[in-house]
Amino acid sequence: MNIRLLPLFALLVVWALPASAQIEVMCQPAHTTYVIGEETTVRVEVRNNTGAPLVLAGSNHTATLAFELTTASGTAVPLKHEVPFAASDVVKVGEPWVRSVDLQAFFDLRNSGRLKLRAYVEWDGNAYISGKSYFNVERGAEQLKQTISTGTGKDKATVQYSLRTVAREDGEILFLCIEDPETKTRYAAANLGTLVHLYAPQMLRDQTGHVHILHQSAPNRFTHSEISATGHMLGQEHFSNDYQMPAMKVLEGHVITSGRPYIPGEDVPMSVGPEARQ
Repeated sequence: MNIRLLPLFALLVVWALPASAQIEVMCQPAHTTYVIGEETTVRVEVRNNTGAPLVLAGSNHTATLAFELTTASGTAVPLKHEVPFAASDVVKVGEPWVRSVDLQAFFDLRNSGRLKLRAYVEWDGNAYISGKSYFNVERGAEQLKQTISTGTGKDKATVQYSLRTVAREDGEILFLCIEDPETKTRYAAANLGTLVHLYAPQMLRDQTGHVHILHQSAPNRFTHSEISATGHMLGQEHFSNDYQMPAMKVLEGHVITSGRPYIPGEDVPMSVGPEARQ
C-alpha cells in the first residue's frame, strides 16, 4: 500500500462517513509546532467495522491509506514520493491499527506556515476521512549560528549550523539545524531536548567535522550533544555543576567537556526569594 495525496477534485465525489461508519479514521500530530527539517510525526489510528480485514499493502490489498495536507490557503503541499507500508499492515476487525508516520519523509515541508491535515482510507468505492487537525512548521528562533566552508575548488561548500528553538507543551526545545546559508535550504534538524536560558548554549566542531553543543537543559543539568555532519545524533552526556556551566573546549582536535556527571534525581528547581533563606 502506498501513502498518497488525494487529488482535491476527487474530494468532491467522495465523502467522510460518520464515526459509526464501517471504517473510522483518526489522525493527530504529535506536536502543534515543528521545526523545518525535523521528523514531523503524526499518529494515525484506523478502526475496522467492515467484518473483513483491510489489507493495506501488496498486490492483494483491499484498501488504501492516504493523507490530505494543505496550506492555510487550501493549496496542496507537494508530495515528494510515495512511501509503502509493509505487507503485514492489516487492519483486523475490531482491533485498532495504530502507526506513527513521519510526514517529513514524503511531503515537501521546506516552507514555514500553518498546515491542515486529514487522513483517509479508501475502501469499496468510498473514502472514510478523519477530522481536521492543524500544526505549524517554522524555522525556529535563532540562538546561535556558525558558517563553515569545507573543501576547495569545485568541491568547496558552505554550510551553516544554527541553534534554534521552538515552544512546545513541555517547554522550549533546542534544535541544531544544518542548511545552505545562501538558499536557506535546510538539510536536517536534530532535537537536542529542552533549553533553559540562564546560560547561553555553546557550539564547537571537532577534527572529524562533528558538531558539539553544550546547553542548559534544566536548572541543574547541562547536556553535551555530539551531532554528525549530516545531522544525526551520535550521543549525549549530562552534567550537574551546582548550577554552573561546565567547561567545553577543543583539545588536540577533540571536544572535551569537563564537569560532574549528572545523577538522576538531582534535577530540582532553583530556590529563589525569601523561602530560600528559611
